[in-house]
Amino acid sequence: MRALRFESLGEPAATLRLQHLPDPQPGPGEVRLRMTLRPINPSDLLQVKGVYGRRPDLPATAGLEGLGIVDALGPGVTDFALGQRAVPLGAQGTWADLLVTPVDNLVAIPDGLSDEAACQVIVNPLTAWLMCVEDLKLGPGDWLVQTASGSAVGRCVLQIARLKGFQVLSLVRRDDLAAELEAEGAGPALNTADPAWLDRAAALLPKGGATAAVDAVGGSLGGEVAMLLRRGGTLLVYGALSMEPLVVPGGQMIFKTLTLRGFWLTDWKARMPKAARAAVLADLLAEMAAGRIAPPVAAVFPLEAFVQAIQAVEATGRGGKVLLSSEAR
Repeated sequence: MRALRFESLGEPAATLRLQHLPDPQPGPGEVRLRMTLRPINPSDLLQVKGVYGRRPDLPATAGLEGLGIVDALGPGVTDFALGQRAVPLGAQGTWADLLVTPVDNLVAIPDGLSDEAACQVIVNPLTAWLMCVEDLKLGPGDWLVQTASGSAVGRCVLQIARLKGFQVLSLVRRDDLAAELEAEGAGPALNTADPAWLDRAAALLPKGGATAAVDAVGGSLGGEVAMLLRRGGTLLVYGALSMEPLVVPGGQMIFKTLTLRGFWLTDWKARMPKAARAAVLADLLAEMAAGRIAPPVAAVFPLEAFVQAIQAVEATGRGGKVLLSSEAR
């Protein structure tokens, strides 16, 4: 099989190598997936760089998410059938033709969901769903401020807002993206490069401020977002795109009695009982199969064109996720 491997840490485009390895065989209680599509997420690239919270033993195969078709069953496996589509809930090495994983780690994909959406289920839509529905429990009358609103998670949050009836103030870094989101009916959107954005944001929000905020950027922007929260509000941090320390004014924390905490999907997967995880995923997959949550796709590249795919990820103005396919395109 082919696999995108890294033997040292560094810039992914220069560090990854497409190698040929023996086909892995499933053992007792394991399933082998023939991988078809995988998104390139920030966590994938950060891991290769060595700055992600989960670091594999080297050499390692890259990739933490993807869609596959069951093509081999280990002894004792009865929950899945050959030819069935599935995604691993958490796995190292999805950027390969084949992946072996425990059957308890698999999530079956319903027939009505496209491959392009299914391969993204476990990171971006699930993160957005858990933050908004399970953690913050947002609903009618609530206001959410979110950074990086044009990202895959950000766009899923906007779709969930329509489902659950809460309002979102979107923060982005370009005027054209702010206009694009507003044209799509996402609600108000502001460019944080505008020196007056904070005053404009405060004027758009209800008196007292927003119910909650989700931040994927960090740095000074995270602290400014905290200033938009109401008394007792919550700032949920799930990313650090700026790679700068989060700076939150102490006075905001104290006098507004704010709650600041992190969200890491890997931690949720590890601590939640299997039945609870399954219930959440069933709700999310039902909404995705109905087309109400649809993560956008910007481009699809074959596995061997990974350098061009990574360059596409790093380009500005991208309107969706970049995928890696096992098929030549």
